[in-house]
Amino acid sequence: MTEGLNILSPVRQCKSDSVLREACLECVDQCLEIIQLLPVETYQSSASGGSSIGTHMRHIIERIVCVLDGQEQGRVDYDHRARDPLLESDPTIAASTLATMQLRLEDLKPESAVTIEVRESVQPDNPAVVVISTLDRELMSLISHTIHHLAIIALLSRGAGYPLRVEIGKAPSTLIYERNST
Repeated sequence: MTEGLNILSPVRQCKSDSVLREACLECVDQCLEIIQLLPVETYQSSASGGSSIGTHMRHIIERIVCVLDGQEQGRVDYDHRARDPLLESDPTIAASTLATMQLRLEDLKPESAVTIEVRESVQPDNPAVVVISTLDRELMSLISHTIHHLAIIALLSRGAGYPLRVEIGKAPSTLIYERNST
């Protein structure tokens, strides 16, 4: 069931800003789907001392917020996140934040040529790195990053007895490959 995905094929070219925005919205929809499916205890549970589903959800939310807030200022700082424990412990708050993010993403008007400064630590013993990027590139990065965390969430959910749709946590290129090999 991949009709909700907006996958850019090598043959069909679209305006990247609408494809990227739609893909980000699909990621947020998947997060909301997961939150609606899981009981609070499963959302909060840290199996084997690892991160909980809520921890991964908080991380997804806060990175997207970094881009949404930062693009308005021309500077995204991934190290400067709230790390709000309520997002990882209260799925209702996480869902409300995701719903707000949906509205912001729907209103987003990315201009691919506009550059933004991006700051992030890449090693714990060195200062943060600052690079020049574009909003389009950061949206593409958010999509990959979110799918990666959704894959982990899918494993944790399935392990707790709550199977998710098989598309959740799979890269678009994998979905395309699987669709073309059947």
